[in-house]
Amino acid sequence: MNALTTPVYETDRFAEKLQICFELQKSRSLICEHADTDLGLNYSSRYISAVPKHLRTHIRRIYFAIRKGDSPRLVGALIDLFLVLRGKGKALVNRVIDQAEPLLDKQTLSALRKFADTSDFRFIRSLPLEYSVLVNGSLSVSPQCFNPAQFEACA
Repeated sequence: MNALTTPVYETDRFAEKLQICFELQKSRSLICEHADTDLGLNYSSRYISAVPKHLRTHIRRIYFAIRKGDSPRLVGALIDLFLVLRGKGKALVNRVIDQAEPLLDKQTLSALRKFADTSDFRFIRSLPLEYSVLVNGSLSVSPQCFNPAQFEACA
């Protein structure tokens, strides 16, 4: 949908959403408390699919998923962050896992912690990948997408 195809009664809401996206893009804050959670989560997912190495957006996406209480999207966001970091940033990885812990089941939490300790991508491969925009490429236009078969090569 664009401004030309937006019905007249929806133009105010469309303009509001567009303004929020511009504000998210220019903001330097990691946690955007006043942004709409659904819109922020969708925007950050799309932005990561286009610019996978933008670390600030990965962190925002994780916090939007936590705020929304959306466990599947949180797992996808964590996996995408881990893929981009490629075994680096262990302190950051441990910190986001700690923040996400209340929303994760025991098996997922165990796999994420094992990955944090070993940087072995095989632990991530066992997790649901449906909301990872870098693995399944459902939103991605980036040539930097990952194929689950590549996990062995990353380890």
